[in-house]
Parts: sequence; structure tokens; C-alpha cells
Amino acid sequence: MASVQSVQKLTNVEAQRIMAILEETYQKLELLSHVPPLQLPNVDELRRTIGPEVLQVLEEQAMLEQQYKWVSAPPSEQKGDYDGETLPDFETLDDELRHSTRVVCRILREAPAIVERLQDQDSEEASMPMTKFLRTFSELKEQTFQKLSTSVEEEKSKEDWFLEISAREEKASQTLRQLQKEIKLEKADRERQVSARNETIQKLRDELELIKSTTVNETKQLQSDTKATEESDLNNFESKDATLREELTRLKAELAQKKQENRESEEMLRKKKMKNESEVEAWITKYDADMEEKDREISALRAIYEDERKELLHLEDYFSKLMAEREAALAEERKKAEELARQQAQQATLSKAATMLQKMWRGKVARRDMERKKAGSRGKKGKGGKKKK
Repeated sequence: MASVQSVQKLTNVEAQRIMAILEETYQKLELLSHVPPLQLPNVDELRRTIGPEVLQVLEEQAMLEQQYKWVSAPPSEQKGDYDGETLPDFETLDDELRHSTRVVCRILREAPAIVERLQDQDSEEASMPMTKFLRTFSELKEQTFQKLSTSVEEEKSKEDWFLEISAREEKASQTLRQLQKEIKLEKADRERQVSARNETIQKLRDELELIKSTTVNETKQLQSDTKATEESDLNNFESKDATLREELTRLKAELAQKKQENRESEEMLRKKKMKNESEVEAWITKYDADMEEKDREISALRAIYEDERKELLHLEDYFSKLMAEREAALAEERKKAEELARQQAQQATLSKAATMLQKMWRGKVARRDMERKKAGSRGKKGKGGKKKK
């Protein structure tokens, strides 16, 4: 029922037909998954359960499947004939198997009780390849439905959105890599400076130790030489030792100051990195907000466009009706003008004919009068001649 409703949601007739064909194919495959493959176990039990006619059809189906499997095998695996008999060619066997499969599907669809009996007879589920094929076919059917129900604009919008997100992520990654590179360079520079300071301190310590050793040796030598100069040398040593200790203290203070400066520099760079990340997030948020605003504007423009389009269709329909009425009125006037012209032409023809008839009648009357006059003049001449004689 859910699949039928999904097909009904499609507005395109071709898409509905495609989904209906896929749904019918899936149902047929699901029915065929309950038919035992290649060999039928418990033939007697199946005969009692589903009847001899259906069992015969299933046995023919199993036999054709075995023959098809044997014919489809590589020539190296085919040894002799199939059970001592020669099978038809691949195309003929393929047509027979297709026809038998359609018959089995029709029987199973017309009698659902047979499917239930087969399920009760065979407690095992469909084979793993068949189950995997049905699951894959179902996924392809769902993907086809999603593809058919998705418009070109939505598909293009999703693709543009994915490209924009990818570009934005790539830009953020480049910024992060650049910041990490700068931090690495700063850290390496700081480590070099600290290493140089440590080398200087170690060198001063070595010099101090050397000075101490030299001073001790000189003290021993002075003590052995003379006690008179002991106080003077001791004072010199203490003075020099104090100077060196002050120098050491100064260097330690300088080292501590450098460490503090480097720590502050590192903290500043870390804050700068966090600030840059915050700015990147702010720009991303602003970009998303701008895109949402643009989307709302586009939706508003589309609504305006739809209203104007509907108004345009209304006006076009109105003007079409006016044009139709005007054409009808013009046709009626044209018809009246043609009728008037025909009547005028007919009247002119009748007038012309009447004129011709009048002319002919006048001519006839004139000729008749002339003949009478001629006859009268001849009679008068005859009478006068007789009198002369």
C-alpha cells in the first residue's frame, strides 16, 4: 500500500509507469524467493500440500533451472551430455525458462495460499544471494522513486548547496592550514631563540666553573706562595665572583624576561588564532543568514511571479473571449454585407434584364409600327393607281 501511494504521489505518467513496473517486478521476485531452488525436497509432502498440478509446474521450473545452469557453465566444466541427453541451445532454453518463470509467478500471485504452504513446508528463509538481491533491488527502487519525485530545480539546488558547502569547507581548511603553518613557524623560531639562550647560559656556567676552578688553583698557589697576598687575591676573587654572579643573575633575569615575552607572544598568537576562527565562524554565519534571506526573497519573488502569471492568464482569457466575440461580430457583419451585396447584384441584374426586355419590347413595337406604316402606304398607292386607269 505504501508503494502504491508513493506511485500516486508522482505527477508524471511515465514516472508512475516506471515505479509500477519496478513494484510489480519486486513483488514477483519476492514470490519467487519462496520457491525452493534447483531441487524440490519432500516431493510427496509438497504434492499433498500444494497439489499435483502446481508441483508439476515447480518440478519443470527446477528442471529448467538445472539445465540452464549446466548450459551456462564453461565448456571445460561440461562433460558429455546432460544426463545422457542433448539439451537445446542457450537461446531456446532461456526462452523456455522465462516462460516457465512467468507461469510460476502467475500461479503464485493468483493463489497466495500456495506461498503460505511453501513457507510452512520450508522453514528456512530465502538464500543469502536472493535476500541480498531483493534488498539491493528495494534500495534501487527507493532511489529511483527519489530521483523521479525530485524536480530538476530541487536537484540543481541541492547540487549548488553541496558545492557551496564544499567550497566553504575548503576555504576554512586552507585558512586553518595557514594558521597552523604560522604557529609552527613561530614555535620553531621561539624554540631556536630559547635554544640559543640555553647555550649562552650553559657557556656562561662552563666559564663560571672554569673561573672557579682557576680561582681555587690560584688560591692554593697563592696560599702556598705567600700569606701576604692572600687577602688581596681573595678580595679580587670575591669581587670578580660577585661580578660574575651579578652577570649570572642579570642573564637569568633576561632569560626569564625572554621566556615571559615568548609566552606572551605565544598567547597573543593563540588569541589571534581564536579571533580568526571566530571571524571565520561569524562570516560563515553571516553567509548562511544572507543565503536564507536570499532564499526568502526568491520565495517572495516566486509568489509575486505566480500572482502576476495568474493575472496574466486571466487577462489573456478575458481578451481571448473579447477577440472571439469581436471575430463573431465581424463575421456576422461580413455575412450581412455579403448578403446585401448579393441582393444588390441580384437587383442590378434584374434591373438590367428589365431594361433589356423593355428595349426589346420597344424595338418590337417600333418594328411593328413601321411594318404597319409600310403596309398602309402600300395600300394607299394601290388604290390611287386604279383611279388613274
